Amino acid sequence: MSQFDMYDPDHHRQQPPQQPRKKSKLGLLLLASRVSTLASLLVSIVILRSNKKTYDGASVYYDDFHSYGFTFWVMIVGCVYSLLQIPFALYFFLRGELLIRYTGFVKFEFYADKVMVVLLATAVGATFGATTDMDEHVRNDNEWEHTLHDFWRLMYLPASFLLVGFATSIISAIFSSEIILAGSKL
Repeated sequence: MSQFDMYDPDHHRQQPPQQPRKKSKLGLLLLASRVSTLASLLVSIVILRSNKKTYDGASVYYDDFHSYGFTFWVMIVGCVYSLLQIPFALYFFLRGELLIRYTGFVKFEFYADKVMVVLLATAVGATFGATTDMDEHVRNDNEWEHTLHDFWRLMYLPASFLLVGFATSIISAIFSSEIILAGSKL
């Protein structure tokens, strides 16, 4: 069949030009909050792991304290969760719809965001609480106590980045909930 033999009854109708879809501000904010959560948690992990003080053969390291160990593992879980969520946020930003619209997955994502926020909140509390309590009881009388004081003063830095990660995790949980509750093309 040649092209002349084909008849198109709608040939005389003109199609309206397709306008490019505007990218969602909500999608951009969700993506930015997920990426900033991941970045702040990674920075916090690096600082936490690199903080080690030694004096006369004795050393103090984050792993010597249970609350810092708990914080480290919560940050690892937070990084993994953020890495898993970034592709979904990117897809929503680019397409304006959810990648997986299965109701069970949407509910899982909704509740997992809340669990992650709670875990990060407990890690922030544990880190700031342990650092404040330990640093408060150092009298700074000798060189070893001065070394401990330096260790705990530096522990405020990863705790601060963790606090930023917690705040951006709250923001991403709110935006994710907003997308789900708005029925974003489910």
